[in-house]
Amino acid sequence: MENKYAERRSALMFHLLLCAVSFGFLAVFSFYTSPFTTCDNGADSAFFCLVGRGMTKGYLPYRDFFDMKGPFLFFIEYLGQLLSYGRWGIFLLQCLNLFLSLAIACRIFALYGVSGRRMQLALLLPLLYVASFTFEGGNLTEEFSLVPLLLCLLFCLRFFACCEEPARFWRDRMFLAVGALFGFCFGLLLMIRVTNAGLICAMAVTVLAALILAGKLRQLILCAGMFLAGLMVSVAPALLFFRAKGLLKEMLEAVFVLGFRYSGEKTFAQHVVQMINGDRRQQILLVLIPCAIVFLLHWRSWRERLFVFLGSVFSFYVISAGNNYSHYYTLTIPLLVLGEASLVDSFHTKSRARTVLALVLAGTMLVSQFGIAQHYAKSAGAHLFSPERFQTALAARDISSRIPDSDRDSVFGYNIHPAWYTYADLFPCIKYCGWQNHYISLMPQIYDDLQERFETQPPRWLVLPAGKSSLPAFLSERLESSYSLYHQNDSYRLLQLIDTGSAPLPDRPD
Repeated sequence: MENKYAERRSALMFHLLLCAVSFGFLAVFSFYTSPFTTCDNGADSAFFCLVGRGMTKGYLPYRDFFDMKGPFLFFIEYLGQLLSYGRWGIFLLQCLNLFLSLAIACRIFALYGVSGRRMQLALLLPLLYVASFTFEGGNLTEEFSLVPLLLCLLFCLRFFACCEEPARFWRDRMFLAVGALFGFCFGLLLMIRVTNAGLICAMAVTVLAALILAGKLRQLILCAGMFLAGLMVSVAPALLFFRAKGLLKEMLEAVFVLGFRYSGEKTFAQHVVQMINGDRRQQILLVLIPCAIVFLLHWRSWRERLFVFLGSVFSFYVISAGNNYSHYYTLTIPLLVLGEASLVDSFHTKSRARTVLALVLAGTMLVSQFGIAQHYAKSAGAHLFSPERFQTALAARDISSRIPDSDRDSVFGYNIHPAWYTYADLFPCIKYCGWQNHYISLMPQIYDDLQERFETQPPRWLVLPAGKSSLPAFLSERLESSYSLYHQNDSYRLLQLIDTGSAPLPDRPD
């Protein structure tokens, strides 16, 4: 009884330590949402927070904010703002997300014999090292995808273990749990960012191969049915919600049509060339080396090796199909977990030469990332200790302070980042509030929507970059005929609509 109590207390203390690690790590490296680094709201993170803030005030994604990210991401942001408006709420959700990710990673380590708490903590350090630069300031889609991916990985590995023991395999009916969980988590990621589900696809193909080669057609059909059931359960709330709001078509077009066109701007070959020739090409090793280690060590059964191979292939495709941003590589963390597990397992089962070579590969991978890790560490330090270096918020608030309270619901920025609204504590009056030129090139009807809006109900205040910027023809014409410069600073220009018929405007500043 005493041993059982001691074990529970040890587990509690260990999980409390993981909570503290998650909090401390994100306090430093999630500098776009950390309550201790309030000088900079970031880029994409700021937009996601803007949507979450807006939802607390009755705004809705796809109606009032246009973007290709899925609705579950915005629901997470909304929940964070409900917990605490501003930074604390979403930061605490990030801490919970990272804690769960680390806890699941430890369960995976334990599955392969790494039961010591100290060893598990040691194995978490390389994962946090990679997360320090792949999180890219925090609050991005890949970060919130880790829990579904790692949870599926844990169940997938348990399925592999059951396959080695036929009696246990049928008794536990693990294939049903795996199918349902894969479907549910795939649906979650489908409604966050569909490409983030690449590893789940790799797991599903591996499970499919295992059942086919075992001649279990009936079990395969049941597994597929559970996958579809899990998928329907996870996506139904989002579909029903936006259907009830009359926004289902808008949501589907933004998430899937725009998302597909965004990924298809370049051919796969062009993306790969960009990936290889880019400044961050060393990050490709995060995809390749875990796979190389597993195959070098000839680790476990063919199922684990097939999954790691497919996982690397799917991850490479998903990352290369984008623009090779660092945050895409957050999706490699589950592969790193398996690479670490195979290394530790090899100390007892493989030849010393193979293990040493695998350690050299792992060390090469980690050392190769030092430059980019150092860059983000310096950026985190600057956000913490040199907030005066970040002047964007001051410039935005200087502009917003010139706008009368009565007109704050009629402000629109073009060619400025949506982060401007978070600094100004305003919301855009038109849903196309960021990346307009890019989105117009992907969906030309956006041009027509904006043109119609400026003809029928033009914003009373327009915010533009201080320097020259590319504007669509209709807006250039409007600037010449309908707007006049009201105020300008080093970063932005504020223009007012002429003869709005609204309340008298404040005196023009000198």
